[in-house]
Amino acid sequence: MLLVATNAVFDSTENGVEETFRNSFTGDVVVRPKNKNSLSLFGDETPVTGKLSKNPTLFPFKDVLGCVSSDSSVSAALPQLSGRTVLHTEDRNYVVYVFGVQASEYLSSMSSIIMEEGGAWASGAKGAMITRDYADKLGVSLGDQIEFVVDAGLSSRVRAVPVTGIYHYSVENSVMEKIVLVNPETVRSLFDISDMASSDSVQLSDEKEEFLDDFADLDDMFGDASDLSETVVEDVVSVSSEEVEAIMKSYSESTSWNFLVCKLHDSKETNSTIKRLNRTFKEKGWDVEAVGWRSSAGSTAFYLFILRLILNFGIMIILFAGFIVINNTLVINVLDRIREIGTMRAIGANKRYISVECMAETLMMAITAGVLGCVLGSVLSVCVSAAEISIGNSFLVQLFGGEKLVTQLKFSNLFWSFLLSVFIGLVAWVYPVVTALKIRPVQAMQGAK
Repeated sequence: MLLVATNAVFDSTENGVEETFRNSFTGDVVVRPKNKNSLSLFGDETPVTGKLSKNPTLFPFKDVLGCVSSDSSVSAALPQLSGRTVLHTEDRNYVVYVFGVQASEYLSSMSSIIMEEGGAWASGAKGAMITRDYADKLGVSLGDQIEFVVDAGLSSRVRAVPVTGIYHYSVENSVMEKIVLVNPETVRSLFDISDMASSDSVQLSDEKEEFLDDFADLDDMFGDASDLSETVVEDVVSVSSEEVEAIMKSYSESTSWNFLVCKLHDSKETNSTIKRLNRTFKEKGWDVEAVGWRSSAGSTAFYLFILRLILNFGIMIILFAGFIVINNTLVINVLDRIREIGTMRAIGANKRYISVECMAETLMMAITAGVLGCVLGSVLSVCVSAAEISIGNSFLVQLFGGEKLVTQLKFSNLFWSFLLSVFIGLVAWVYPVVTALKIRPVQAMQGAK
């Protein structure tokens, strides 16, 4: 009963946390640059460094994006820039995480983001979307300017953008409240990230290609400098407005990104998709890797995982105590039957027969107890969900993925809990029988202990 009830709560916990993070900012799969340190969507979180460092960029981004987007399991691949900065006001500073994203696509994929006011910034424009908690702390509303400040050596780099949206997450989380969604160009400028565009998107005519080739040899570029006064430049290479627009468009479609946050058609295919993508990356020699939501969520998900391990450890202690109780009960039962066992041995029953008989009796008790425990555990789990127990602690809200304690019964957990019950019964049977079989039949018939 204890196993079924606690596993039902733990399954609800795992699914709640997973759903919260996947639908808020991690997606199902994150493609990131390989890094010797622990790299999450928030940066380098290695405890030794004591700070979040600048994220490396994905390379080759265009090829990686094409590979990921072509995977049949991937429904959306969202490029993202990340960094930690200070949100500056006249009297206070707040440390926040800025996510440079393509706003419309990002909002449509992250269902846990609930927009309260405004929305995404216009394409090509500057803007930021902040949580309701920070909007209240800053005292800002739609259209107000907010400033981001980062340390740039001896000086500071400051960038100001207007607030275009105010939102909240469906589940309260202290870390996610600090996320500010900002247009990618501002994030690149803020963290001095080189903005690279794909050369494939810029097409030059043969005349201009030949013009550039003429200056390929720098040693000969000024070879006729002495004749400059007698040289008249007759051919001027001009660039049309359409070509300028194409170049500017390629620049806006930058290949400088830190991560690819991917949503899948079916989250159950996460592990197989990660293996498939990593195998492809290795074959192509790209220094990138695909990871799950827990690896990309940072320390918050790690702490929740540790808490669950602690709770599991506590349950194992309780089960061990139960094992001792069962073992002692069976020992007493067998010792009370020493005369019976000795008599059976005296009339020809061998040790195997006695062992099988005791095992069959214990197995019947274990199966009966296992079935009864599964039924009672299921009833208890349903009652807990029906009671709609409210949770006030913010950390427990994060742990259970909501403000109410709910349970989730799975056949697999019922099955494994039942098997564990039977296994404990069978293991607890071994020592008592071995003890009884050490008694000689004559002693047993005389009632010797």
